[in-house]
Amino acid sequence: MKKILRQFVGIIVIGPFLLSIKFLSLFMTREKAVATISPLLIKSAKMFVRILVPNVKNAAEFDKLKDTINKRARRLWLFYDITIAVKNDNLLKLHVANCPFAEMAVRLGYADIGPVMCQCDWEVAKDNLDKWDFDRKHQIGTGDRFCDHTYKRKELKA
Repeated sequence: MKKILRQFVGIIVIGPFLLSIKFLSLFMTREKAVATISPLLIKSAKMFVRILVPNVKNAAEFDKLKDTINKRARRLWLFYDITIAVKNDNLLKLHVANCPFAEMAVRLGYADIGPVMCQCDWEVAKDNLDKWDFDRKHQIGTGDRFCDHTYKRKELKA
């Protein structure tokens, strides 16, 4: 049941973008169609990232960031398999075992969209450069079996 729900959510969310790419591909190359739709896809995907990653006021609120992500990750069990790989004072590393959006894009023949969807995490991180650091070595959208989202405490300046 959970797998069917994930597939349904995946197609409902990314379907309009894939249809847009398919339509634009009638008038331009697929690469150009993907490039045209990518900014809108990234902007929309950032809204989903915000479901997991809260806004914090400053770097001193890293503990709040960690605690909120931890709570929200547990609530998203229906859509994602997220485990806390590392959690200490200065680091929170998530292991995300599935992504309904990237997986559905690949399944429908749009593997080239995966990296675009994953870019939204980096965009959210860029918006918060002064508050926390982000790293990811693996991502489902580029063919890895999992994502490893890593949030790091910023050094507080005295």
